[in-house]
Amino acid sequence: MLYVGLSSWIIQDGNYGDFRVGEAARFALEFYPHTLGDAKSQQASLERLRANRYRIRGQVVYVARSVWVIDFGLMAYQNREPPKVAKRGSWVEGDVELGVDPFFYFEELYALPRMPALQYDWRIKTILLETTPWLSRKDEKGTTILSRDEQQESFVEVAETNAWDDDAGLGHYVLECEKIC
Repeated sequence: MLYVGLSSWIIQDGNYGDFRVGEAARFALEFYPHTLGDAKSQQASLERLRANRYRIRGQVVYVARSVWVIDFGLMAYQNREPPKVAKRGSWVEGDVELGVDPFFYFEELYALPRMPALQYDWRIKTILLETTPWLSRKDEKGTTILSRDEQQESFVEVAETNAWDDDAGLGHYVLECEKIC
């Protein structure tokens, strides 16, 4: 099983419909690194830490100016300028969050020369709606910044996403997915 994050804005943008438990879905994985550096070994691994956060070890299989792909048993991309550690063939490890491709891969990245096929077919086994309390702070310009209180992380199981109404339209979900062979 793989636990994949999904922000409501991805559905609200029209990139996907609401997801339901039991349905099949096709999407690529995007990763968001918290820590990532040179790997100590060259054996792919994936260990769930919590929610959709994992400790991974994988090989860099694709590098371009503004995107790179890691293979840790599944392939996932980051849509940013690659860090220095991201050299094709190198191995990296660290903590990442995995999320549903918002649109970058299926709209543009798939067409890049030598970009690997990144979409997988999944069966949605469980949907968790994040209920972690929000923290509010003001930045230097006085803009309100919302973030989750990671010390009180919590979720409730739901039968389907409701991107427009869950958490006043700010819902975040974790999809428990089984890869369909």
